[in-house]
Amino acid sequence: MHLRGLVLDYLHTLQARGVQKLAVDDEARGILREWMLAAKRGGRPVTPVVMPQQVMLEVAEPAGDAPVQEAPPKLDVDLSEPVPAEPQVQEEDIPFFRPGGSNAEEAWANMRRLLPTWTPLRQLGTLREKAVLPQGNPSADIVFVGDAPGYHDEKAGLPFQGDAGGKLDGMLKAMGLTREQVYITHLVKFRPAQPRQTLNTRPPSDKELLFSRPVVDFEMRLVQPRVIVALGVIAARGLLQQGNLPLAAYQERIWDYNGIPVIVTHHPSYLLRTSDLGERRRLWEEMLHVMEIAGLPINDKQRGYFLPKA
Repeated sequence: MHLRGLVLDYLHTLQARGVQKLAVDDEARGILREWMLAAKRGGRPVTPVVMPQQVMLEVAEPAGDAPVQEAPPKLDVDLSEPVPAEPQVQEEDIPFFRPGGSNAEEAWANMRRLLPTWTPLRQLGTLREKAVLPQGNPSADIVFVGDAPGYHDEKAGLPFQGDAGGKLDGMLKAMGLTREQVYITHLVKFRPAQPRQTLNTRPPSDKELLFSRPVVDFEMRLVQPRVIVALGVIAARGLLQQGNLPLAAYQERIWDYNGIPVIVTHHPSYLLRTSDLGERRRLWEEMLHVMEIAGLPINDKQRGYFLPKA
């Protein structure tokens, strides 16, 4: 996907969250306006697709616990009008991921060997080089799925590191579990790329999610968990393919992924941003539901977490 596609994907994400105005500078404003006009005319923009570095840093929302970069005041661009969409990916364009292997052990080894250089993902040209492979028990009853790695994940080569990872560890500890007892993965196994990228991270695009989904299909066929936990709305959208539903809609029911129940909850980074006891209790009730589906014992102390004290 070209840079124009990355920017448009992110604008769609902002629209889905209810954002109507975005602060950018004059140059970026002119580029965006030309893209929109060109899309309405059915043609291509004449301006070279080069977005100024500072604008890309301002538009990108850090994933997980990546630091937010402060931006100086800029002019507003109105996003209340529909943003032109990138061409839809056809089902026949989505690749298969078949690493092979005569048994589960060989299949896992082949996945770890082949995935870092798997051609369909590398040819997208929108992902960074280092793969962040899954962690945990390949026969776990519970699988946790995030959207894509952030800076700390990429640096460690492991999913859910940094402050957000610490919150996930806390959730597991409250459930009586460790990372070694569950399976933790991302839908997209590479950190989404940006120009002159440092700590900032953008959400994965629809195409990146679709082209990565066959890898998750492969993982789930091998793990065969009792329940999947989708961490955050982007992970839920990529996993379940139900369109741009808000997180609240995904939380209202149990979903199905190839016969496996799916519980959708907040990304662990949400716990870094809220101290509301009611919200924490709701997330914990979702984890209690996960434990029930997985057949884990639940004691009175666990049932009482985050309840108002009498």
